[in-house]
Amino acid sequence: MKRSPASFAAFVAVVSLAPFGAGCDRRPALVPASADSTAAGVDSFTVHARQALDAWDAGDDATAATASARVTREALEARPNAPWPERARGVLDSLGIGAEVTGNDRATVVNLFSRMRGEGDSWPWLFWREGGAVRSQALEARGWQLSDLAARGMTEASEPTDSAQIAVLWNRRVGAGGQPQLTVWRHATGGRWDLVQTLGPDSLGGVGSGEFEGDDTTTTLTTRTFRTTPYFDECGTCPHVFQERLFDWGPGGFTRIGTHPVPSPYSTFTAFVNALIANDRTAAIEQVVDPSLVDFARKFEWNVPSKGRWRVAPATDESAIEMVFFRGQKDAFRVTFEARDGDWVIAGFEPTSRAVE
Repeated sequence: MKRSPASFAAFVAVVSLAPFGAGCDRRPALVPASADSTAAGVDSFTVHARQALDAWDAGDDATAATASARVTREALEARPNAPWPERARGVLDSLGIGAEVTGNDRATVVNLFSRMRGEGDSWPWLFWREGGAVRSQALEARGWQLSDLAARGMTEASEPTDSAQIAVLWNRRVGAGGQPQLTVWRHATGGRWDLVQTLGPDSLGGVGSGEFEGDDTTTTLTTRTFRTTPYFDECGTCPHVFQERLFDWGPGGFTRIGTHPVPSPYSTFTAFVNALIANDRTAAIEQVVDPSLVDFARKFEWNVPSKGRWRVAPATDESAIEMVFFRGQKDAFRVTFEARDGDWVIAGFEPTSRAVE
């Protein structure tokens, strides 16, 4: 929808002067020009906003993203003491510009994209304070979704010191879901940020999610991810075997300090089947209430992979204490579980009908 020049200029003037708090009501509110020391810059804001919208409409997304980043920086400069994520999000939403926003008043990342081409590329920009001004820099992480941000080494005035770093957690879309991706940027001479670390699925664990925790000196990253389970077919919404990985943020970047499986009945069953196929009786016994269940499973040839791949019945939750598993084209088994020492063990199983499929 095209706006007339007059209505657009009035609209942008209202937007550029609006306070945009953290509340749900983001409708622009006109305030007196004296309320904003940058009122004289409205013309610049209007021009850059018009350039951004025209470029998005024309499909020149790279140019549009650069112009949108300029608009965002001007909006932050207009009210530098306003909450940055809310300010940036409010202005871009009001202009109809697609963006993901995360961060705080020390550093904010805005990931710009076309609302008309939602499955297309994206352009992330970092905003921070330095030398009493708002600065911005394009980041080398195009096409990823924005998840979380953490900053360290900032002064009380929220400006970077020589040891300042910014960590950004992303999500890269793949067939089975999203893979966490981590980038760490270090403040360098000349007022820029240099990429010093990148961690992908090999380090973070595969498909899943992650989050930062802690403060400026004790920040950690926790990911909860899964990989393909041998001998099992798993859909995107099916149960999975999750692992949690914990990373500590030190001067040299993030280092993994721990990994542990996330207990679930589904995880126990997959471990039992894999132990049977590997002929590891000790590992199989650890997954059951009674060792006799190992021999019972072998009578059903659960240790024979050629009988077919396993999959859980539709709409089954990974934490259900009773599950139906299909094997190959014909077999189905109802399996029950019980809790033990913070984990799950198999209490019993029996053949059943595949009518639930």
